[in-house]
Order: sequence, then C-alpha cells, then structure tokens
Amino acid sequence: MSKIVELECLCGTVKGNIRVVPGSFFHVHCLCCDCQQFASYLKNSDNILDEHGGSELFQTYPEFMKITEGQDKIGGVQLKDKGIYRWHTRCCNMPLANTMSSAKIPFIGVSVKLMKLASEQEKLEILGPVTMKAFGKHSIGEMPKDAYSKFPMSFMPKIIGFMLKGLFRKSSSPSPFFNGNETVAKVKVLSKGEID
Repeated sequence: MSKIVELECLCGTVKGNIRVVPGSFFHVHCLCCDCQQFASYLKNSDNILDEHGGSELFQTYPEFMKITEGQDKIGGVQLKDKGIYRWHTRCCNMPLANTMSSAKIPFIGVSVKLMKLASEQEKLEILGPVTMKAFGKHSIGEMPKDAYSKFPMSFMPKIIGFMLKGLFRKSSSPSPFFNGNETVAKVKVLSKGEID
C-alpha cells in the first residue's frame, strides 16, 4: 500500500508531498564528490551531509512528487554542462531533488531531509533500510564499512528495470520541475570557481 509523506524545507517556505509506492523506489546513500560540492555551493553542508559527507536520497518517479507551496523559490543548477539537474530552495538553500536534464526520463532523487518523518523508526517503516551506499571512496574521514567504493555494477539490473517500468508507464510526468519539456526555473551551469 502506498503512503503519502509530507515535504518541507528547513524554513517552511517550500512544501509538498511525495507518494511512497512499494516496488517503485530506492532508498540510497550517496557519498559522491558531486553531492558534496552541491552542498558546499549551497553553503549548507552541516544541514545536508552526514559525518561522512553522505546524502540520503529517496529515488522514485517524478509523478509521485508534488510541490504545493513555494514554487517561486525553486532554483536549479548543473555542476557541469550536460550534468544532472540539481534542484534546491532559494529561501534556505536546501536540496530538493536531482533529475536528468530531459523531462522524459522517469527518475527523481529526493532529499530525505525534506521528508517530515517523526523518527528514525518511522523512516525505517516507510522507506525501509538503505539498500545501497555508494561512492565511499569520496567519504570524509574513514569510509563506512557498509559502503561500496564506487557504484556497484550489481545494482544496474535493478536500475534498468526501474527505468524501463517508468518509461512504459510514462511516470516522468507530471513533474514538479518541468512544464512539458521546459524547466520551472532557469538552470544555471556553475563555473569552476563556484564549486571549488
């Protein structure tokens, strides 16, 4: 049975909800340098990253996420040309989600920090345990023992199956970050100086 979880940014300006549908999501932990650079660009690493420099993400289909308040406070960046779109709030510099640069790709990686969950126990009950902790070689300090150094290729069949199901069901739309093929906000490609 699906469950609706409320979303809210740090200052409460941007709100929404996301539908958690069994079999249609991944609960992951990303330790990559790009996520760390994004947090650094937002000047909000302490509120975004864990002690190892990791970001907790809920990866699902765009059709399951809605922004109900604060749409005018959405900003978007790319760390490099042709990189993924990294959406954030402009009010309190919190990450919202990652999407591909094409509105047709049925993928969205939502920051778990946005999810209004009462406790770690409730998070575990709704999202289940983290199923993959990747890019551990970029960890701050010692790499967590349960992390993969890189992206585990053994996970690829699950990703491919997820994408194919989303394409077949046209789960890329509606999206909170695209109106048709156009983005809801201008996406800025960051310069090297802005992310160093």
